[in-house]
Amino acid sequence: MLDIVVILLVGVAPPILSLWILHRTQDHYRRINSAVNVTPVTLSLKALPPADMTCIDGFGYVIGKVSCKYNARSPYIRCAINPSGPCQDCRHYESL
Repeated sequence: MLDIVVILLVGVAPPILSLWILHRTQDHYRRINSAVNVTPVTLSLKALPPADMTCIDGFGYVIGKVSCKYNARSPYIRCAINPSGPCQDCRHYESL
């Protein structure tokens, strides 16, 4: 009879232990989330775009001279010929 009780306790102990750990973990996360919800939200100011960016209505900000034929009209890349360099000294600059 004692053997059956020991086998039953050994078989039931891991699920009970895992449920207890799961309950403690969920309680811990509930406390963290309630603390996060109580803290005030601070407003952050948006950074101004770099000086070499131009705003096009209905399109957004673009890098470089918009009047150039090879301008990519993208906020990430200037053009296909001179993607990182300045437009002032570019020998491939062609006005539209």
